Amino acid sequence: MIGGVLAGLSVLLGSLVARVASGVPLPVEFISDRFLPFVPVEAFVPSLGVVGGPVLAKELAFYSSFLVLVGIGIAAAHGYERIDRHRLPILAGAAVSAWLLALAVLWPALASNYHGLPPDAARALAAGTLAVLFLLLAAVLDLTRRYA
Repeated sequence: MIGGVLAGLSVLLGSLVARVASGVPLPVEFISDRFLPFVPVEAFVPSLGVVGGPVLAKELAFYSSFLVLVGIGIAAAHGYERIDRHRLPILAGAAVSAWLLALAVLWPALASNYHGLPPDAARALAAGTLAVLFLLLAAVLDLTRRYA
């Protein structure tokens, strides 16, 4: 479990560094940017009232993403602990598959950037950042399993 917590925290730290240094949105922001347009206005506006308004809703999503990333790390660690053979190839395959799935699902939202990059450059930077984050998750999981 400690490996999952460390993996999640490393992804969180990597996400925050990418956001501050390069303007890459956090994973939860990509997800909300991708799926909120599909929420009907009749459902969206009342939900803002439930959470205390749009600013509080954005803050809630921002801070809850920290817990979500640690939870993902813990879940990944539990899955990784169950693998007996060929651990590294399976982990690498899972990381690449998760990255490709994220690209496929989030592609339209990847064009956003808080530093004002043009859409194509922002999308390339976001795709690369997501690849690094998945690699970081896998590397920390493997290192903690070997040495912890």
